[in-house]
Amino acid sequence: MAVASAIVANRMFGAQSLLDELVGPDGLIILAFVLSCAILVLTGEMVRRLVRQVEGAKAREELLNAELMHRVKNLFATVNALATLTARHSAPAEFPSALAGRMRALLRATELLGADQKAHCEIHRLVDNALAAFRSSRTFTAEGPACELPREACVPLSLALHELCTNAAKYGALSTPEGRVTLLWTVGEGGEGLLRLAWREEGGPPVAKPTKAGMGTQLLRRQRGLGKVEVRFEPTGLCCDIEIEGVVPAVGPVEKAA
Repeated sequence: MAVASAIVANRMFGAQSLLDELVGPDGLIILAFVLSCAILVLTGEMVRRLVRQVEGAKAREELLNAELMHRVKNLFATVNALATLTARHSAPAEFPSALAGRMRALLRATELLGADQKAHCEIHRLVDNALAAFRSSRTFTAEGPACELPREACVPLSLALHELCTNAAKYGALSTPEGRVTLLWTVGEGGEGLLRLAWREEGGPPVAKPTKAGMGTQLLRRQRGLGKVEVRFEPTGLCCDIEIEGVVPAVGPVEKAA
């Protein structure tokens, strides 16, 4: 554009040919004019890029702030619900330890999600964290394929597994030396991206269906993130089947539950 402008001006007002001017003293002026125009164009493009980068950074910051506020609200709502339900279904002497255990399970589940925008959590890590306080090579068998669960399933499943462990330690298979728990899961059987998890207890004292709804009823039920939860009180011990939709293959190496 700058060169074209110089040629038009020369044709309209110049007595000499453009070639003569380029090799004469006026050539330096024309060259300086072209260079200044190029610098202005480059500067304008740099400014436009910086403006776009600032706008993009502002949009990302707003998104992160919205995500943070959403997580904080959800966390407070979960803590409030856990505290309320634990107080409702626990004896006063049992309340502190029961609430502390559920808070630790919630903390471990929240740590799995991290502070980034990660949309999934790996099931082996989730199972390991949920069973860690109750588990030994003698009491537990946990097996299943590597996969990642959708974000909304991570906390409910962690709390459900913690509740199953707590109940097993107080009343079920983990309350006796001979008791065992088997936790198995499959992916893709019954539907693409469908995880089916089966909790089975054996070797413990006889179990019976509770006469009134307790805390476990609230945590071991269908809810957001858990498509199906079925609890059965079999003669051999408590059984629980959980289904979760939207699982995806695990990315990268994982440490399998032992």
